[in-house]
Amino acid sequence: MYIFDCEVFSHDWLFVFRDVESGEFTVIHNDNEAVKQFMSREPMLCGFNNKHYDNFILKAVLCDADPALVKEINDFIIVQGRNGWENEFLSQYKVFFDSFDLMDDCQSGLSLKAIEAHLGIPIEETEVDFNTDRPLTAEELESTVFYCKYDVEATTLLFHLRRTYLQNKITLGKECGLSEAKALYMTNAKLTAAYLKAEQQPHDDEREYQYSDKLLRQYIPAEVFEFFDRIHDLSIPSEQVFSESLDIMVGVCPCTIAYGGIHGAIPKYTEEATDNRTIRNKDVASYYPHLMTLMGYCSRNIPDPQVYADTIERRVAAKKAKNTAIANALKLVLNTTYGAMLNRYNDLFDPLMGRSVCISGQLFLLELAEHLIQDCPTLKIIQLNTDGIMVSLDNSDVETYQAITQEWQERTGFELEEDFIRKIVQKDVNNYVEVPLEGEPKIKGGQLVRGVLTNGKLDLMGLGLHDWTQLNGGAFNINNNAIIVAKAIKDRLAYGTPVEETINGSNDMMDFQLIAKSWGKCGNAFHEVNGEFVEKQRVNRVYATPDTTMGTLYMVDPDTGRNRLVSGLPTHVVVDNANQLSIEAVDKKWYIREAQRMVNGFLGIKAPKKNTRRINILKQKSLAILE
Repeated sequence: MYIFDCEVFSHDWLFVFRDVESGEFTVIHNDNEAVKQFMSREPMLCGFNNKHYDNFILKAVLCDADPALVKEINDFIIVQGRNGWENEFLSQYKVFFDSFDLMDDCQSGLSLKAIEAHLGIPIEETEVDFNTDRPLTAEELESTVFYCKYDVEATTLLFHLRRTYLQNKITLGKECGLSEAKALYMTNAKLTAAYLKAEQQPHDDEREYQYSDKLLRQYIPAEVFEFFDRIHDLSIPSEQVFSESLDIMVGVCPCTIAYGGIHGAIPKYTEEATDNRTIRNKDVASYYPHLMTLMGYCSRNIPDPQVYADTIERRVAAKKAKNTAIANALKLVLNTTYGAMLNRYNDLFDPLMGRSVCISGQLFLLELAEHLIQDCPTLKIIQLNTDGIMVSLDNSDVETYQAITQEWQERTGFELEEDFIRKIVQKDVNNYVEVPLEGEPKIKGGQLVRGVLTNGKLDLMGLGLHDWTQLNGGAFNINNNAIIVAKAIKDRLAYGTPVEETINGSNDMMDFQLIAKSWGKCGNAFHEVNGEFVEKQRVNRVYATPDTTMGTLYMVDPDTGRNRLVSGLPTHVVVDNANQLSIEAVDKKWYIREAQRMVNGFLGIKAPKKNTRRINILKQKSLAILE
């Protein structure tokens, strides 16, 4: 197996391959025959975004394209934004090699440079201009090789971060008779469809949803049924129907119902359990998978729905037997199937079943919530989300509460898993700190969650990385932006620790890094230094600094030509892409202010009004200088 990357210029192209086992590099520059000889080994290639770029450049080289044609194909993909398979030259040839792309199943928009930045490693880029219209000098070529090797090493690190995920794909592939190469090449959704033996079928009944006869409709407000009944009115375009939402009150909890699920939370709310009042969270175990099996909402493209039901049971058995490999592989299937049913390019595509899962799921939970409010006078709905409900209630209502939830389980067949909570502090449904009676706080939200988010827990031992938060989530994502601020918020809300204590107690530079990225089609960023603007990279590692000669970062909007601030940054920052600075360069006071501001947002404390007129005047002056 080899990790690879390529670079393309007008008169030069370059490939770097790295043997995963030995670490040995193979560097090939403008030598088609050398590439052919290397590929005769039939290597398994791994890259980042290689499905959309590097594979096509490699195919061009294997088909004897000269540097000028390779550059033309590069521009066809990068500049024109076209798909490689549409290229006239490439479409003439059939070239096959085994490869897979680590960008698959990553959060959309996550670049390799951003991953490098969040990993805390240097993110310096080559200074060689890719628009250089002449052969590279020996010095320029050496620099390009160095940085290409660096990106290959970063991709290798990501490969190790993803090794559990990759092994799950291999294991699942073996379950359905696929080679390792084929399994690794496929996305989770494609692999899940193959495992379930799904075959694409035409469906034109997406809007023929029927309410479940197991639903106690008397507990659900009429306006909710009026909202979902619109799905049957074919005079309303599907694009409009499926983009609509309905805001309702469930007790004192504001909730939103939509075609992505139900979400609600009392905003800026704090409560602690007492001897006479408990806080409880009930999640439905494997809610969407069981909606598919118990309610018959499996994709009709699966020859035998029992295969999906058996997958749930097999995973439970594998977990009990401590067969982690099989359990994780089957979890991939269970977590992926619902989304695939709403993906028209997947063999599981069955939009009626996908809509039925989502609509019925929120109706059953809403029914439970409304029933509890009606029959438990002291009960308060704190949160209501896609697969769970959080409540607080006096001890006097516990018996009724248990009877209602038990009846709900027996009637529907779903299983509720209950946790007792000591304290809940929430800003909204997507941002909260939940402190259980035992164990570490559970956190959710962009201001709190840091580290790696992935479908499988990661084993990061021995990689020499920073202190990671290992969490389960959806597609792979990584966020180590202002770690110290997130930790200060959590410690303040969960334990009452002053934010100053947490922030002043750290001297780890990586705790304070801010990852600044130019958005969209914007080019490199510009850093204001002593009133001058210095060009930087698209992705930069910056820190708040007390040095007032340092300004912030700007980017140029290519559509309008206007200069824009890179969002979320302090007024004064220092750029450190090479990791050379020490903690003395950091303005800890800025991080303290940020943390306190966000804590206040959770607690509902309004900030004093700023002199926005003065701030806007300063911004306009800076933008005018850049222009």
